[in-house]
Amino acid sequence: MLTAALVFGILGGIAAVFGGIIIGGVAIPALAPELTWTFWFAASIILFLSSIACGVIGRRGGGED
Repeated sequence: MLTAALVFGILGGIAAVFGGIIIGGVAIPALAPELTWTFWFAASIILFLSSIACGVIGRRGGGED
């Protein structure tokens, strides 16, 4: 479960960076305009929370590794 926590944390960080890039105006999403900054930040929140949950479960020993 700790590996899953690491993967979810990395993906959450990447999603937050994509949201920041879109807010900064560096990149305008030409291929998928429906993926706005709110989508990326919501995705990063969900991924970070799942990372925390997997980390807690992994440290308690309640899951397969």
